[in-house]
Amino acid sequence: MEKWDLYTKYREKTGEEMIRGERMPEGRYHLTVDVWIRNSRGQYLISQRAANRPSYPLLWECVGGSAVKGESSLEGALREVKEEVGLDLKEEDGRLLFTKIRGQEYRYRGKAYNDIKDVWLFDYDGEPKLEAATTDEVADCRWMTVEEIRKLYQEKKLVQSLDYFFCAMEAGRPDYGEIIGRKVRGTVDRPMGTAHPRHPEMIYPLNYGYVDGVFAGDGGEQDVYLFGTDRPLERFEGRVIAVYHRFDDVEDKWIVSLDGEDVPDERILGEISFQEQFFCGKLYR
Repeated sequence: MEKWDLYTKYREKTGEEMIRGERMPEGRYHLTVDVWIRNSRGQYLISQRAANRPSYPLLWECVGGSAVKGESSLEGALREVKEEVGLDLKEEDGRLLFTKIRGQEYRYRGKAYNDIKDVWLFDYDGEPKLEAATTDEVADCRWMTVEEIRKLYQEKKLVQSLDYFFCAMEAGRPDYGEIIGRKVRGTVDRPMGTAHPRHPEMIYPLNYGYVDGVFAGDGGEQDVYLFGTDRPLERFEGRVIAVYHRFDDVEDKWIVSLDGEDVPDERILGEISFQEQFFCGKLYR
């Protein structure tokens, strides 16, 4: 019986728990991990799900799963690697690439996730040790090049929700040195509490607008998420404290603090997840 800790969208533990397979309470999330393992030749360790798995049998994927009750994200990642492919990885060889928060609205093949997913990358040279795995969840595992993984994806032999691999894993760090800290002003075209113009089911929990005279990669005005008020606005003035970089889009989103005060990453990611759960991205400071 696998138990999970439950969290708010701000990554705060609620003190509640649930058993895997139970219905997730509304407004609650559990912690999950994807773990990519890369060697010095630039290959990634890809595993094939066992034929008896209830979902996606015999499809290929990275190591992944849910953190169990009491585990941190990193602890869950290390345990899943040992369970699935038999490797004892070192904490210092891993780094957190990005976090994605998926709520009730995010569905893949009809399934709602309600998770806070951390995507990890570990460096490791050596061969997988399936004989040392502590579960029978994996039928095979191999080192593969990016192009070999792409071929699996195109042939629908890779779990399709891992499509972020191709835009995120090899992405370099953008330089936002001239943006972060900048004072900006602009217009709020989607005030707090209003609906998205094309998706009326999406309600904005914070003010969303654009910077006057600044244009983004898509040719339109530079969009911003606004923090520091609990009421709808028409205009704003504030300071850019972070940038949310979408790996799978041409436009970044600036994070603006109206009072100039800092906002924790967990708060930012939780508030913007209503929209960013449908993209793949990372928060940069």
